[in-house]
Amino acid sequence: MDPAAVNMARHIVDEYGFNDAEPMAGADESFISGDVSLHMINMEAWKYAGADGLGCDLLVFVSKHRSAKGIPALTTHSLGNWNDRNDLGGEPHKLSAAAPVEMLGTLRRLSGVDVAVAKVYEATHHGPLLNTPSLFVELGGSDEMIGNVELAHKIGKVTYGAVLSALDGVEAYDKRVIGIGSNHYPEKFSRMALERGYAFSYIFPKYAMLNADGSDNQGMIGKAVEMTKGIDLAVIEWKSLNAPMREMALGVLNELGVDHERV
Repeated sequence: MDPAAVNMARHIVDEYGFNDAEPMAGADESFISGDVSLHMINMEAWKYAGADGLGCDLLVFVSKHRSAKGIPALTTHSLGNWNDRNDLGGEPHKLSAAAPVEMLGTLRRLSGVDVAVAKVYEATHHGPLLNTPSLFVELGGSDEMIGNVELAHKIGKVTYGAVLSALDGVEAYDKRVIGIGSNHYPEKFSRMALERGYAFSYIFPKYAMLNADGSDNQGMIGKAVEMTKGIDLAVIEWKSLNAPMREMALGVLNELGVDHERV
């Protein structure tokens, strides 16, 4: 069981007028309120490859967040696997459809939650592999955070607010971008999103620039560009990459005619 996800979901159902509905596409329970449906699944969210079968225009997964160092955080991210590993669902070298504007709206709302922890994008990672635009909203990093009911209720409220904003089409943004470089918690990209309205679709971290065998992974930059509808530019965290990595990224972007900005 994922206590963070259950606590977030139960709060949404209880507080926002959801009614019982017939369970759909592998869900144990389903609920509906207007144009929004909520589905409880008895598995880790990254395993839910059948989510496309729900027939939604946007999929938002609420989930616990695990950190190897136990660092508490509130995060949001897009889905996919950059290299030849798929330990947490999806398929190697494949990305799910992203929801950059909706993810920006989620990050904005997470940043306003009154708890002294990091509130950031995570680099794109893990499954499931989906054709429906999708994102994760995660709470945790430590067992104390994962089990915090009050905080889960706040993140449930944040998530529902972001979904309503997506339905209404009112989330403002400046540019649709991809991020290249940085680490798993790209603070500079997160600040650019909050301060300048950059809506990141995919974040391609430094550790994904090479495959396990040492071969370059430049084709995935092209895939991220291709899958970002209406892309305006790529943002590169310049100092996080060595010279060959920069050259690889710039070569792909130049070939595709995509502008870039250094940060």
